[in-house]
Amino acid sequence: MIEAMLGILCYRLSIPILSAASWKADGKLVPDTEWAKSDGGFGAQLVLTDKPDDLFAAWEKPGPAVMLSETPTAARGLPTVGVILFAGCGANARGKCEATVRFTAETPDGKPWGEPVDGELWIDKPPADNGQMQLSVGNMGIIIDPGDPLGVYKVKGVITDEVTKKTMVLEKTFTAVEAPPKG
Repeated sequence: MIEAMLGILCYRLSIPILSAASWKADGKLVPDTEWAKSDGGFGAQLVLTDKPDDLFAAWEKPGPAVMLSETPTAARGLPTVGVILFAGCGANARGKCEATVRFTAETPDGKPWGEPVDGELWIDKPPADNGQMQLSVGNMGIIIDPGDPLGVYKVKGVITDEVTKKTMVLEKTFTAVEAPPKG
């Protein structure tokens, strides 16, 4: 079952994310992937984490970087969250961004799983300074329920910057597995 959640998330494989410069290596743009894309100065990454509370807490603390723990799996009955890290949304005449995200998910057999989750990427807020990364306001909560099949699921985030009219489609997969035994 998919639940809409607000906040900030963490990942399992520790990956430091500092700024939009993450889309550059040796001064050159890094090629787009299914889960991370850029269009001019606008860039976004779809991240899945099983430690959302840690991410949200870390994001609220001052500092140049947040360590993320990305997870490639979702254990049955335990929460996993999809978030968007982004930089460079366009500013309207009032100096504010108007960017949204629509999350969807597919089961291992390619069928829609749950209802789409429409959320705020960054609305009526100024762009982050100097191309720094920002965490989406909206996110997608994921819980593999007892009747849900195990296997590889696909999460999609469609990012739309209403000011610049740019759209990006980000996709990431995760493998649903049985939860480890308690004890």
